Amino acid sequence: MKHRLTIAAIFKHENPYLREWIEYHRMVGFDHFYLYDNDGGEEALQILKPYIEKGLVIRHPWLQFDGTRRDWSTYFSFQDKNHRAFGQAASTYRESFDWVLKIDIDEFLVPLEGNDLRPIIGRYAADSQIRGIRVPRINFGHSGHIEKPKGLVIESYTHRESAASDHKDLARGEFLSSNNYSSTTHSWSYRLLKRGRTLGELEVSDMRIHHYYTKSRDECLQRQNNMRTRPATEEEFLQQNRDLNATSDPEMLRFVPELRARLGLEELEY
Repeated sequence: MKHRLTIAAIFKHENPYLREWIEYHRMVGFDHFYLYDNDGGEEALQILKPYIEKGLVIRHPWLQFDGTRRDWSTYFSFQDKNHRAFGQAASTYRESFDWVLKIDIDEFLVPLEGNDLRPIIGRYAADSQIRGIRVPRINFGHSGHIEKPKGLVIESYTHRESAASDHKDLARGEFLSSNNYSSTTHSWSYRLLKRGRTLGELEVSDMRIHHYYTKSRDECLQRQNNMRTRPATEEEFLQQNRDLNATSDPEMLRFVPELRARLGLEELEY
């Protein structure tokens, strides 16, 4: 069976957030996930096990590059373990889905028209020449949280930067190349001999990606991440958050009741 709307992602130390992320994206229309497990722990495996057994998740253990030069963020055209994971997803599964989104566990694709992405994607799919969509991405700040809040990610962090500052690609499977030489975690590479076009961020107004980049101060500073852009001190954290809480954005709160029900959680009392 060919999947319609899928995600490829690599994760490490994301256990508290995995179920929320998967259930949210199922709720808005995704039907399959290709997950590259750079965590390697039993807890992550147990969280994913029910989804694997239902055929919703394909999990790839992804520890083979730990301790090598591909274990670190890179410059220019060198591939790290993240690039290799996305290349494996593209080369192995591109015939198995209509669309694939390249995101991380702290990123959520949000429909801005209704609560279901599938009618939105269907409109783009009607144009057979669209090979990819650069979905605008907005960074969210800590929303004043010092410690990890009790609520879900999407209900706890409601302040963001004033405008989108980046993008992530949603690609059509039939146009994807093997991505064996791609060295970006934001964009997919496409077949050179298959003509098509990629929609730019300014052409996309019916969906966007919410990037919960820092979360709370404690979560941010405790995060095991070798990205050079991640703050290492409280001073750096506050400096980075200066522009990430500029605008209040309650857009995701409409999804909270159903998502909490899916997760078996009671409504949070504030």
